[in-house]
Amino acid sequence: MSNLQMKLEAFIEDVNREDGYTLLLFEKITNLLFFFIKWGGIPLVLYLLFEITRW
Repeated sequence: MSNLQMKLEAFIEDVNREDGYTLLLFEKITNLLFFFIKWGGIPLVLYLLFEITRW
């Protein structure tokens, strides 16, 4: 139990730091999701607009 509590305290301390590993991880995940939305979503929207104009 004390091992879990120590890990939880270390996690909380890491989250509270401005340059913590957890925040850097969330930043990488967010940037990756934005990359996929940008390069996957823009061509999809252009394709849908092209298909709508053919009606």
